[in-house]
Amino acid sequence: MRRRMVLVLSLALSLAACSTTDEVTTTVVSGEFTQDIWVTGPDVESDDFGTWPFVYALHGLGGTGDGLSRTAEELASHGVVVFAPTVRTTEPEYIELDGECAYRYALSVAEEYGADLDQPVTVIGHSFGADMALHGGLAEDDYGPEGDYDDCYSGAPRPDVIVPIAGCWYQYEDASYPFDLSPFSNQDADITMVVGTDDEVCEPWQSRDASKVLVEAGFNATLIELNGGNHANVVFFEIVDGEWQKIDDDPIGSEVVQVILDAIDEAKG
Repeated sequence: MRRRMVLVLSLALSLAACSTTDEVTTTVVSGEFTQDIWVTGPDVESDDFGTWPFVYALHGLGGTGDGLSRTAEELASHGVVVFAPTVRTTEPEYIELDGECAYRYALSVAEEYGADLDQPVTVIGHSFGADMALHGGLAEDDYGPEGDYDDCYSGAPRPDVIVPIAGCWYQYEDASYPFDLSPFSNQDADITMVVGTDDEVCEPWQSRDASKVLVEAGFNATLIELNGGNHANVVFFEIVDGEWQKIDDDPIGSEVVQVILDAIDEAKG
């Protein structure tokens, strides 16, 4: 994860399968080696406690775990527990530590918040977080139980499902870089790449080309393009005068939530 993420940073400085609930709660937790982690799920008093799929959600460049709160709330309303850590993405020396250690910690406490780890473990990420999700999720030899990354906790199994959203795989602004598959060894994961047709930050061709390369290399990857989706509305934001502002409702954001739920459902077999 370090090699890819530091490179990019240096260049860029089905619903029926899930229960639904109106009661959603959020708390903030942290571990010895983590930054804050936002945990959003159904009401812990629910009769379904302990049966919910686990999702680990990674924000974009310069963001915080709270940045994916609307996506997390939507997922939680359909019976999912979401762990969304803050990763110091603008500080290269901390990216790997924050991203991997929070993943391991979240898995270690997931059942306390109602997650069922016998169901598919899912990692999603937006923009820079998409890069983290894919590379952290597929680099099993580095980060898995037998991997050599030992800065925190014990090595954890790689996710069963990876949903990278609006990733910049080859280019960001004026910087270009290769899409390097050499660290990837987890070919068991189901990968669903998502991009909006109107994304002007990480243009759709990047996800098209990356998904094709993954398939050609033997990975189980699919691509979903959302008509009218841009870089912000896929995670319930809009950009006003250059500022990112959360929005409570957006059909594109809801489509992305549905894609995630469908990917989890499909992985259940």
